[in-house]
Amino acid sequence: MFYGSDVEKILKASYHISNMNVKQSNERFKHELLHTLNQHLGYHHMLFWEMANNELNAPVLFNIEVHTINEYLHLYKNFDPLHPQNIDTQHAIQLLNNNKAMCLQKQTHYKEVFLRENCYEDEMAMYLKIDDKHVAVIGFLRKIGEKLFNEKDILMLVYLKRNIENIYALHLYSQPSIRFEMTAREKEVLNFVSKGMKNVEIAQQLIVSENTIKKHLQNLYRKFQVTNRTQLLAKCLKYIDHV
Repeated sequence: MFYGSDVEKILKASYHISNMNVKQSNERFKHELLHTLNQHLGYHHMLFWEMANNELNAPVLFNIEVHTINEYLHLYKNFDPLHPQNIDTQHAIQLLNNNKAMCLQKQTHYKEVFLRENCYEDEMAMYLKIDDKHVAVIGFLRKIGEKLFNEKDILMLVYLKRNIENIYALHLYSQPSIRFEMTAREKEVLNFVSKGMKNVEIAQQLIVSENTIKKHLQNLYRKFQVTNRTQLLAKCLKYIDHV
């Protein structure tokens, strides 16, 4: 149930989000968005993930320690019930305690060994879609002793989700385009990579050596300032199928 104060919080957050500067840097944009959710809705511990092929990349943190996320990525993401690899259906907003896709043993391990050892009690995730593709996830955490996330949290974020997706899409489309700096062959390689093809398979399609494909990929990594295929796809999502 919403009260007048809840509606006012949602309206203020929505107004701020709608008026964000979409041309600022990627990291500054994400941090401002998280700051807005903190200021108006009272969420204190958050992170913004880019998402591609069910992998999470390039997190921007808000009141979360870097070592916590490094530990998560190296040891615990496979135990996280809200990680995109571990859920059957990606509902818009997911609560840790409502997810039934993962066995109870793994959920208990994640809560007891990772969350609570890092002084957290609960978790919530909001998946963002652009052009029917999941492109990002905003994660929310609550410390031990704080109130658990509930249906009211879901409803408040539901009212903001479309607004967040729209402004994030405008932000992505307003970023300096590297699309026109790609060679024709790099565009071909990028589209093959987006289809999950390996270097040797791409080489066979283009009738070139595997080393040539590796060189094209290295050029793409350099241009998009990434270090692997997953990061490349996350940054190039808006160009794929259009190059």
